[in-house]
Amino acid sequence: MQSSPDSTFTLRQALPETLRDCRAVEVLERSLAQNRLGHGILLHGESPAFLEEIVRAIASVLLQTTRDPYEHPDCFVLRPAGKARIIKIGSEADRIGGEWPKNSMRRLVIDVQKSSNQGGRKVGIVFDADRMNTQSANAFLKTLEEPPEGTTLFLLTSRPYDLLDTIRSRCLNFRIPAGIETIAHEDWPNWVRGYREWLGMLLNGPTRQNIPHIMLGAYGLNARFQSILNNMTTESWKAHKGSLPEHINEDEMKAMEAGMSKGFRKQLFGEIEKETVAYARDIEAANPGELPSIALNRAVEVLEKSAGLLELNFNQAAALELFFLQSLRIWTTR
Repeated sequence: MQSSPDSTFTLRQALPETLRDCRAVEVLERSLAQNRLGHGILLHGESPAFLEEIVRAIASVLLQTTRDPYEHPDCFVLRPAGKARIIKIGSEADRIGGEWPKNSMRRLVIDVQKSSNQGGRKVGIVFDADRMNTQSANAFLKTLEEPPEGTTLFLLTSRPYDLLDTIRSRCLNFRIPAGIETIAHEDWPNWVRGYREWLGMLLNGPTRQNIPHIMLGAYGLNARFQSILNNMTTESWKAHKGSLPEHINEDEMKAMEAGMSKGFRKQLFGEIEKETVAYARDIEAANPGELPSIALNRAVEVLEKSAGLLELNFNQAAALELFFLQSLRIWTTR
């Protein structure tokens, strides 16, 4: 049996403060201390950056290293690649000297089956695991069914129910709650104020005087949303790019940046929903009995529908425009 991780090097110590009090982290740390972590771990949540921080920390503890765990010879990482952001199984045509291509599922499976380079544990990490195609998912499932000794496999995703049921059932599932994820962009509070003011115009009812302001306000909010999202992605990617291993190729980096943008977008859509609910409750608090519950439910449904369209590669700005135009009808005809 593999030795347990060094108790002096804890998961909490390896994490930023914002993540240390998360319930999932408490359970993971207890499992690490008792050497009962299991061989398959599914980490899911709305922030890819937070998921990666947690898996980096766990990998550091398992591999007993204070250096970047991705550079450890017993840590194997697999990410989506290409414009389609697919995790491929690896083709015979790409084999070089009998070796399966890097960043392919077949390469990961073979790597984790080998003996540990340093005599300790091995770690395999699959980012954006929902991007596995059928072949990759089946190959990974076989590895989960017969896990290599001393190996812990991690799946990271914001869409856990897109994974095969048989994969989910063989993993310990940990959700990193949205409550610990905050929007750090300096312009977001102003966007929220603008959105609440816009909702106020809708609730007061359209007039000849304010209809142009309502329409321009919707398009302005959309444009500002796109700007905030692009800026968040650019700044985060700039900081993250420098810490990537040298062997990451251009296709993989493009896929990683797209995944980062997708994570931030989902986070921002979640914030819009929270602000919509909060605004309706503020109306109720100021005017008891006036909570526009039907309008609120319809607005949330439209927002979720718009978010769903984005998962089908619908145009980002058009999806949000749809939400604003539908909101106009919902709130002014309540």
